[in-house]
Amino acid sequence: MKTKLNLWLICSFICAALLTFWIHGKLTHHVGDITFDRNQDSTEFKLCNDENIYQYYSINTHYEGGKRAIKEKLQNQFSNILLPETGLLTIRFILNCEGKTGRFRAKMINNSLKDIDVSKYDLSPLFLSISELKDWNLGIIRNEPQNSFYQISFKLHEGQLTDIF
Repeated sequence: MKTKLNLWLICSFICAALLTFWIHGKLTHHVGDITFDRNQDSTEFKLCNDENIYQYYSINTHYEGGKRAIKEKLQNQFSNILLPETGLLTIRFILNCEGKTGRFRAKMINNSLKDIDVSKYDLSPLFLSISELKDWNLGIIRNEPQNSFYQISFKLHEGQLTDIF
């Protein structure tokens, strides 16, 4: 009887430990996190604290002059990029606490909301242009600038840029 009780207690403990680790994993990772990928991310781009990357809207990270200023800076850069489709291109990236950008991810959909494959090579000039944006107002918590996610969306018609937002 004692062995069955001990076995049951050990199994219960193991189940509780596994459940705790599973819940911890679910609570510390969020939808849309951009994790480091050595195949596409630079090792030179560093975060202040890898555990804390906030959404731009929750800590008021923004570009000086807003989306209009971003649009003015990027409008001319887009002419070098050839995309064959009509749709939306969204580029997500991380803005670190020093105001540098990295870990770019892109997703494009057409008007029917179907994914369109766009190679990173085709978008590298646009990634470079975004990384050259320098007038970021970083989100601050306890008087310290923080890492944050940011995104810029591009509306395309037959491969031509019609709007940036």
